[in-house]
Amino acid sequence: MSTGYKYECKFCGTRFKIESRYMSHRCRAMIRDEQIRTPLGHTAWSYYQKWMKSHRRAVPSIETFLTSKFYTTFIKFAQFAQKVGLPDVDTFIWYMREKKIPPVIWINNDIYASYIEFIDKKSDPNKQALQTIDRLFKLADEFQVDVSDVFEHLDPNDVILMLHRRQISPWILLHSKKFKEFFVNKTTDQEKIIMTTDQEKIILESIIRPDYWAGKKKQFPEVVAQMKKYVHELDL
Repeated sequence: MSTGYKYECKFCGTRFKIESRYMSHRCRAMIRDEQIRTPLGHTAWSYYQKWMKSHRRAVPSIETFLTSKFYTTFIKFAQFAQKVGLPDVDTFIWYMREKKIPPVIWINNDIYASYIEFIDKKSDPNKQALQTIDRLFKLADEFQVDVSDVFEHLDPNDVILMLHRRQISPWILLHSKKFKEFFVNKTTDQEKIIMTTDQEKIILESIIRPDYWAGKKKQFPEVVAQMKKYVHELDL
C-alpha cells in the first residue's frame, strides 16, 4: 500500500506528500550546498584549507567541510575578511596558529587589533607614513579639496575601514591635529554635519589603542620627529 510520499530531499532525506511543501523546503544541508558554490563559499573553503595546512593536517574533502562544526565559523570569517579588507590572510592565519587562537574568535575586534599591532611592528614606519600620505592625496583628488581638508569630508566609518585595511596609519593620524578634532568632535561635509558617535569612537580606540601607540612614540622619538614633519608639511 502506497504511503503517499512522492518527494524526498536529497540532502536530508525528509519526505513530502505535497509538492508545494517540498518546493518550499530548505534544510541546513541544502543551504550550505548552495552557499559553498558562491564566491563567499569558495573563499571560506580556501581559508579552511589554509588553516588545516597551517597545522600540517591533511585537508578533508569539501563534502566533509560542509558538515564540519567549523563551516559557519569560516563563512563568518570570510565575510569579516572581506568587510575589513584583511591585510595578508596567510600571515593572519599563521599568527592565529602561533598564538593558539581558535577560529571561532578570529572576528573579535580585540583579536584583530592585536594582529594589526603585529603587522605594525613588522612594517617600516616611514613606509606606513608614505602609504597614508598617498591615500590622503587620492582622497583629496576625489573630493577636489586640499589634502589638509580631507577629514572634513570623511565619514567616521570610512576612516574605520581604512584603518582596518591599514591604508592609513596611526603614525600619521596620532600626530594630526585635524584627525584628533575629527575623532573627538565632528567633521563637516558641505552643509551636512557628521558626528563621530560614541560607538565609532570606541571602535577607533580599539583599532588604534592609544596606550599602545603612546609607548611606541616614547620608544622611537626619531620616528616621531619625522612623522611630525610630514604632518606639518601637509597642514594636517
